[in-house]
Amino acid sequence: MKTILYSHFGEKVHKLKLKNGMQVHILPKEDPYYTTYVELSIPFGAMDLSYKDQGQIFHTPYGTAHFLEHKIFAMPDGDAFSKFTSLGVDANAMTSYNQTSYLFIATQKVNEALTHLLDMMDTPYFTDENVLSEQSIIAEELKMYLDDPNVVMQNHIMEMMYHVHPLRYDIGGTLESIQEITKETLFHIYERFYRVDNRLITIAGKVNLKEIKAFFKAYDEKHPKQVSHVKTVLPKEPKRLVLKHVVETKDLNLNKLMIGIKLPILKNMKKDQIKNELALSLGLNMLLGSSSEMYERLLAKKYINASFYVNTTFEKQAEYIMIYAESKKVYALKKMLIDYLVYDAIGDLDQIAFERYKKVYLGQFVFALNSLETKAYLYGKYYHMGSSLFEVVPILQSVTFEDVQKALKRIEKKYIATLIYKKPK
Repeated sequence: MKTILYSHFGEKVHKLKLKNGMQVHILPKEDPYYTTYVELSIPFGAMDLSYKDQGQIFHTPYGTAHFLEHKIFAMPDGDAFSKFTSLGVDANAMTSYNQTSYLFIATQKVNEALTHLLDMMDTPYFTDENVLSEQSIIAEELKMYLDDPNVVMQNHIMEMMYHVHPLRYDIGGTLESIQEITKETLFHIYERFYRVDNRLITIAGKVNLKEIKAFFKAYDEKHPKQVSHVKTVLPKEPKRLVLKHVVETKDLNLNKLMIGIKLPILKNMKKDQIKNELALSLGLNMLLGSSSEMYERLLAKKYINASFYVNTTFEKQAEYIMIYAESKKVYALKKMLIDYLVYDAIGDLDQIAFERYKKVYLGQFVFALNSLETKAYLYGKYYHMGSSLFEVVPILQSVTFEDVQKALKRIEKKYIATLIYKKPK
């Protein structure tokens, strides 16, 4: 077991690499912590629609990663959730575009819950019957989301921005695509992506290191290394938008505006991508965050309400900014925001304000690590990105005022898509 001390955080990470290739990273917390948070993550998500294996390209239906996440809980003797519940453990799972995570929170019986988690992962149970049943369950879930105009709007703007990149498709897939998923599809993906050497287990909180080490030594002896050279293949996305502007009438009480800004892709190292995202987030927070002058101005003019938000997304070969607002003056707001970001925003940046925002941003990030769940999730996220959670703070500290200016210059009017949902007259 290798131990790394991050003295700036007062944190230790114990890293255990099994002979079979599985990684176990432990972030212990001393008393008064009585809770243990465990997350098993796999770098396979909704973006991994196509992959190359032994020279052959395979394609999977949209939503397959999410579908597989659901079916991993199926076991020959019943639903794995019931066993977690009987152990007094709160279990869950989630799928993002880049990874799938299985997790539980426990105050006791951690080893029993770990045993059950790994048994679940190592016992793929896919049948024609349970796949058919899951198709109905996920179809109802998708229909529920389609009743939410904000979800529909976000899916719509992604389709306006992206031609072929997997971000164009909802993580859950479509009503049509999930019908194409078979037990053979699930087994094929499971064998290539869910192998032991592709797994990271992050354990945060109260931990008995001696017991954990013995536990995984026993597991290692029973589960030999599996060999696979599978590689995700992403289609080449054109720079241009699919559609620039769309207006639709919807049954709403207030008009909605969504702006999607498709950013040109930079060929950077992964750590540079993290730095670019942090710089852009800092800049947008300075310009349009809740304490910015523009935000106050928009509120005063009643162009926006509390629903207004701005976020950035940096994925593999796709980076964008999303802005959402509800407004009675939706057309004026659209013009004001676009003109501001394209022509005036950089001139509004201030070096002193930047230093202040950077300190606040840093404080918020460090404070978020007090949550075991947040810490374990972010640890896995950055690990699969080829970085480390504890490297993010030094990366953030290295962001300069010039980095923020450079990041904002990537916003170009020709790559801005706008979607308006109008209420009936």
